[in-house]
Amino acid sequence: VERCEGRRSDPETGKIYHLKFNPPPEDPDVKKRLVHRSDDTKTAMVKRLQQYHKNVGAIRDYYKDISKTIDGEQDKMKVADQVKEYIKSEA
Repeated sequence: VERCEGRRSDPETGKIYHLKFNPPPEDPDVKKRLVHRSDDTKTAMVKRLQQYHKNVGAIRDYYKDISKTIDGEQDKMKVADQVKEYIKSEA
């Protein structure tokens, strides 16, 4: 939810920033252009997550033999390594 609420985009360049995790440059012109999507709110994110879990739950059993659960709360490099390792093991 925090990532969603802090997301900002620059319509001129298409770049996406996060106020805490990937701040925009200090350039005042860039900061003036930044847009916060109207659906990047806690309420909207909770609805999206509920729908996501409902959809995933409906198909999880179908894909159980070709999928793997990876903890996305880890460091992003660890997640990437685990994904690569799983893909290699299935090739």
